[in-house]
Amino acid sequence: MRKFRMTAVLLAAGMALCACGKQEPETTSELVEEWMADATETEPVTIAEQAENEIDAGATSLDCFEYTIREDGTASIIRYTGKDPNVVITSHIGDAPVTEIEQYAFEAKFLVETVQLPESVTKIGEFAFMDCDSMTSINIPSGVTALYRGTFAGCVALTELTIPASVAETNEELLTGCQLTDLYVENPSLDYANWGLEDLEPKCTIHAPAGAAILTWAQANGFPTEEQ
Repeated sequence: MRKFRMTAVLLAAGMALCACGKQEPETTSELVEEWMADATETEPVTIAEQAENEIDAGATSLDCFEYTIREDGTASIIRYTGKDPNVVITSHIGDAPVTEIEQYAFEAKFLVETVQLPESVTKIGEFAFMDCDSMTSINIPSGVTALYRGTFAGCVALTELTIPASVAETNEELLTGCQLTDLYVENPSLDYANWGLEDLEPKCTIHAPAGAAILTWAQANGFPTEEQ
């Protein structure tokens, strides 16, 4: 029994000596401040990392998009997830040119009012802007050669659109539900392909070069026309 008590006394004395070499415990507030400082520490962003995410000045932040960089070095916009009604899409993400707006990328984005596409875009997927019912303005870049099904279907606030001369192919329901007042078709060889204008009232004015195929269709269907 004495041996046990002596051992306990010696152990307690040793612990007391060890404690003498330690600092006073920090207060709760000091511990919280230290923890927050550690939690907010981040590694510096390198020049290479900044270059990978570089975009055009004035373009909408990449945080507002889902996008991908392909193996061929080009980029595409998969989905707009932002809240800004006026969208400006960058022409490049780092060294990758943005060449495509994928199908359904802006589908039912009711708050979007204007979209500015860069000239780097050569493809706009089907239904890409379907049901953007507040969108009043959008441009089609001069490198786009085809417009697919339902690209602008349901864009009821869109009153004017220019289809550039580069577009040689279109698909049905391209403009279904749009309330256009003026449609500019710059390719004289581009003909109407069930775009969804048949029941449009009042009928929009079709603007196109003299002798354009679309003018023949428009005049035959009672649409006002104007030669450019």
